Amino acid sequence: MAADTSLIEEDVLVAEIVEVLPNGSRRELNISMISTIAVSIVFLLMAMSFGKTIIHDSNQEGSFSGEWWETPLHQRHKMDLPMDLMRAQLPENGTLEVKPYTEHFIEVELPLEEQDAGTPGDDLMHVALWLPDVEEGVKVPVIMTIHPYYDFGGEGILGEDSSPNTVPDGGVGKWVYDTFVPHGYALAQASTFGTGQSTHCQDVKGLGEQIGIQAVVEWLGQQEWSNGNVGLMGKSYAGTTNWEAAQNPSEHLKTIVPISGSIGVQEMFYRNGSSESRAMVYDALYEGATADATFDDTRMCTDDIIGPLNPLTTWAGAEFGGSKWSKYWEERRHLPDVLENYRGSVYLVWGLQDWNVDPYHAFPTYQMMIDAGINARAIAGQWAHNYPDQPDRHSELSSGYGKEAYPNMSRMDWAVELFGWFNYYLKDIGDEPEPMVQIQTNDGRWHVEETWPPEDMTWDLQDIGTNWLITGSSVNG
Repeated sequence: MAADTSLIEEDVLVAEIVEVLPNGSRRELNISMISTIAVSIVFLLMAMSFGKTIIHDSNQEGSFSGEWWETPLHQRHKMDLPMDLMRAQLPENGTLEVKPYTEHFIEVELPLEEQDAGTPGDDLMHVALWLPDVEEGVKVPVIMTIHPYYDFGGEGILGEDSSPNTVPDGGVGKWVYDTFVPHGYALAQASTFGTGQSTHCQDVKGLGEQIGIQAVVEWLGQQEWSNGNVGLMGKSYAGTTNWEAAQNPSEHLKTIVPISGSIGVQEMFYRNGSSESRAMVYDALYEGATADATFDDTRMCTDDIIGPLNPLTTWAGAEFGGSKWSKYWEERRHLPDVLENYRGSVYLVWGLQDWNVDPYHAFPTYQMMIDAGINARAIAGQWAHNYPDQPDRHSELSSGYGKEAYPNMSRMDWAVELFGWFNYYLKDIGDEPEPMVQIQTNDGRWHVEETWPPEDMTWDLQDIGTNWLITGSSVNG
């Protein structure tokens, strides 16, 4: 079944509508050639790591004889990986056909405080589902992506409408559809509450949204065709929903792959004594883009009023005598609940040049998860708010902002890496992946570490004296 891709790819600053680049065939060919050369360089540079290394002797070079998806990191340069595409692909295509999509509305039980009087009717989450055509009796796991960007914009305040969730999106959906569904995985695309065809309020990253996401995971794991294992994956807001699913997780949630997904709204806008002005318009712009400015969508929710006001009142309180974080902010701090309640696995993905959702959300989060007993991996390269396998985006970086690390940053083995991860956690195939951090320094070299920053590093602490001393109240976070 052929499907068009959506051009929507999560948020930049407040919301990133993907820019359609005029990539000609010559430019694509040049990038593909650069990527082909770079993939070998990547693995050579990985052997130069500090801390825990992947250096190996020549006697081990040809000793691997397992399945292709189990190929060790230091031997992937010998794999016949497709290099002429804009996203990483597997060395072997799946053989299963994909059934036509089906649509489902999942009823959600919300607590009384989330049952807003402004939204009468049932609280329903809308899901589009693609299943592989397997033999009778064979059950399959699910890879889901969920966010508010289906039917995003249009009659609201941000440009033309994006595609609905019945079209595999251009971020995760189409890639999973092409790469993983033919290998026996189902793809689910869902709209958060108040967006797309999901009903109720848009509670931006709040309790109502969290419960809706968790309900979809539970439903997917209970279906007759499902093997009971669900994984989430997505970038930016679609990565944050991964953390939301894991706050009070369904037993069916086995793994999440948050790609530049914030661990909390508070952490996104306020850190190290500073604040970001975009906090003032964050909720308002999401609500304006997802609520149609017509008489057929006149829902008004309490959160539509509270959300946009909180950054303003928090700022004003801090400016004039100090302020504490309110329940609004605490409700949107995802990581503490994840550390306490979730016992699945996490694969963190981050761009070290990401100035939208910066790496502060990834480190020390990685080590905090390890300490909490969560099996985790992380990969962090010198790309921006992108995926690890986007050489067209990576090539656009400027000097001092990642350019020096290109083309070595483009990880065209990314599909192989995830295939082994999903095989274990969603299909119970293979050995449990070892925790590690793959980190790229600004010179383009890749390193493998047990954690990041390395535990054996020496900190050089400098006293900046009193010249930097400023007065004024701060928000205690």
